[in-house]
Amino acid sequence: MNTGTTIPATDPALTADRTVHRSLVHKRAVEQVLTTAVAESGGRLLGTAQLPRLHRHYNDTRAPYHDLLLVGEAARQTVEAIVHELLHVPLDRRFVIGDLGIAFTALDAVRTGPAPADLLVELDIDRLRRRRDGSVRSLSGTATCRIGDRDAARFTGTLLFLEGDSYEDLRAGSSGPRVPDAGQAPPRCDPSAVGRTDPRNVVIGGLRTEQPEGSEKPEEAETVADIVADPQDPVFYDHALDHLPGMLLMEAARQTALAARARTRAVPAGALLATDCRARFLAFAEQSAPVRCRARSAGTTGTVAVTVEQRGEPVAELEITVEAVPEADRPGREACAPTPTAPPGGAR
Repeated sequence: MNTGTTIPATDPALTADRTVHRSLVHKRAVEQVLTTAVAESGGRLLGTAQLPRLHRHYNDTRAPYHDLLLVGEAARQTVEAIVHELLHVPLDRRFVIGDLGIAFTALDAVRTGPAPADLLVELDIDRLRRRRDGSVRSLSGTATCRIGDRDAARFTGTLLFLEGDSYEDLRAGSSGPRVPDAGQAPPRCDPSAVGRTDPRNVVIGGLRTEQPEGSEKPEEAETVADIVADPQDPVFYDHALDHLPGMLLMEAARQTALAARARTRAVPAGALLATDCRARFLAFAEQSAPVRCRARSAGTTGTVAVTVEQRGEPVAELEITVEAVPEADRPGREACAPTPTAPPGGAR
């Protein structure tokens, strides 16, 4: 029975029978591990992952496609496992992300079906830097993601691998590792505002529009939201962190972008789909102060620019492509309630 990716017959190690050890993908909970195997074949760095169909967070959508950031998370985990197993980066190294991107290359290839989808990931390294002792210090590369015999997505990123002392030096003077106080977080916005159905999967609150200083044009209004960092969330806080995780920032930016695009197009967020997300991380987002997203739609192009800021300074910049879900795949009318946002001026 063929249940997914066509795995090279010469690589019996590439199977979808079980997940890799959780330590290889920096997870504590086995249920959050998506990668199933990694192997080198003829100089090719390969890995497999399985996309779940009942994930509480990533499958909370009515569109019949695998979630963009689910594919990104599967690719990210698989690249991490490749780095440890095949490039021999020690498990005690701290991974620091410089930039990260995930884009669908064929929407129909990520359509969900009656069987789990096995993702084949092939990493091409564009640049690799080593220390004097030969160990890998950093890399940048592109991972092609295939489902079956079709290219489905492209994952890109830049990673820096630090020893414990070097990481501590980098974080010296930060306000971490304070755990975010869930009681101080803003109320989550309505799930329909960001294309979700389960309130637990909403990671922004205080959704509102604000007019940039010196601008009076309504079309230049920004969609602003506060990030809800919940230390009890099993997806983004699988283990203790001294900062807000990058995938949480990307999810918050994606949700803000969907709300922004829904507002400018006057359509429900559930009728929209993020198909491309590129992030550049400028600084660590600390857990001791509020973090917000500020989104600006770029006219009719579908691109939304999102700045994640803390204490008035940017910590990440993202460009997110938001497209309309094809008419035949849109949710029923009962799911298409108007997207609520507060009026300009910051009322909450």
